[in-house]
Amino acid sequence: MNCLFVVVCAALLYFSVASDVLEYTDSSWDSGIGQHEIALAEFYAPWCGHCKKLTPEYETAATKLKNNDPPVALIKVDCTVEKATCDKFGVSGFPTLKIFRNGQMAGDYDGPRDSSGIVKYMRGQSGPSSKELKSIADFEKFVENDDVSVIGLFEGESKLKDSFLKVADTERDRFRFAHTSDPEVLKKTGYNDDIVVYVPKKFQNKFDAKEFKYDGNYDTDKIKNFLIHETNGLAGIRTPGNLFQYVARPLVVVYYNLDYVKDPKGSNYWRNRVLKVAQDFKRKVYFAVSNKDEFSSEIEQFGLADRKESDKPLVAAFTKDGKFPLNKEFSIENLKQFVEDLLANKLEPFMKSEPVPTEQDDLKTAVAKNFNELIMNNDQDAL
Repeated sequence: MNCLFVVVCAALLYFSVASDVLEYTDSSWDSGIGQHEIALAEFYAPWCGHCKKLTPEYETAATKLKNNDPPVALIKVDCTVEKATCDKFGVSGFPTLKIFRNGQMAGDYDGPRDSSGIVKYMRGQSGPSSKELKSIADFEKFVENDDVSVIGLFEGESKLKDSFLKVADTERDRFRFAHTSDPEVLKKTGYNDDIVVYVPKKFQNKFDAKEFKYDGNYDTDKIKNFLIHETNGLAGIRTPGNLFQYVARPLVVVYYNLDYVKDPKGSNYWRNRVLKVAQDFKRKVYFAVSNKDEFSSEIEQFGLADRKESDKPLVAAFTKDGKFPLNKEFSIENLKQFVEDLLANKLEPFMKSEPVPTEQDDLKTAVAKNFNELIMNNDQDAL
């Protein structure tokens, strides 16, 4: 019994110290926060449901960001105990997240609450908006990352370089930027006045290019449009943190147990099948793959919640005319037919609705399924 107690205590101690989130108190705050060039602090209460939901995402982000260059510290403060610190920063709700630079509060955190979104946002807040790469080693280290790398390669000064740096300043919380004029890097890459987006190795596939080159002029809006809309490939990895890149319609999303950390082989297995279909619909339909647990609310909105536990992917389409679920088992053939029917307007959009009344008198009964017919698309006035 005593041995078991010791083992359990040791296990609990291990997991309690294994966290990469730093916990500060009233007595340790001033000395601790000043040690970090950049830090994100969560002011929380143990009973707060939103705080509990954030905890695993925050922990995962902390592990990734501690190895950032420069490191980004993730901190938490229990406001039910450390009241002086929380009062100092005017914390009135939980969780409250604030960004600190060299010990001084820089502002409120208004970014995503998922781990990948937190990582991307905080990387964008640390260091210069664009990192200068001074050697091939710097270049290779920068592109060996789980996020895309946006790199400006310039032989000298140019209008494109000026615009690139301006875009980096405004989009730093969305993308990772770097620039170089190193002759060896320019020779290795074959570029000398260009902006190139490099795809992380684990996301590369035989259907897409490994890098995307910007072919426009020095217009900053065109550069932003390129980064947001033209670098996803045929079926990009859609997460809660990059939804801004998936606003084009029609968009077909395939949901499954997507996880390139725990199951890269399985993640690629299903994605390759989506890519095989997507190549037949270039410039007609946009495709993406998503983790079904991260988008469980979307799956429910499509009426697919009862199939969420299936081993097979779930499919749904967003269009300007509504939302369309695939009500068949996933396969390459069924996905292709679904997209063809979508383009041919053969599908009925999903909506939560009572049945359309079989009989109508002068006073019509409107339900979700006949609302457009009775109200929106009717030439007569409606009350």
